[in-house]
Amino acid sequence: MKKIISFTLFNIIFYGLYASFPVDEAFLNNNYEEKKFKLDTFAFILGILTTILLPYSLLLLFIRKKNFRGSLAYGWLAGLALLIIIAIILIGLLVGGDISWMIY
Repeated sequence: MKKIISFTLFNIIFYGLYASFPVDEAFLNNNYEEKKFKLDTFAFILGILTTILLPYSLLLLFIRKKNFRGSLAYGWLAGLALLIIIAIILIGLLVGGDISWMIY
């Protein structure tokens, strides 16, 4: 019973402390949409297509377009995942000749 009372007391104190801090008006008015990442479709597709040429496609990082670098990096990761999936399927075809083990 003492544990329940002390737990309730601490919860009331913590809720009071949390609610007692003043909220700045500038904090409420910050515009989140300006900082939000938006995927650049062209850069993403370009990243997928240039995954194999990765050492040479690093020159694309010098393009100063908003969200281009992040989208390019996501494209490289997606291209790498596609290459791994294709390699697994090809190895499965070469080793067993049957990819039914991948379906289940």
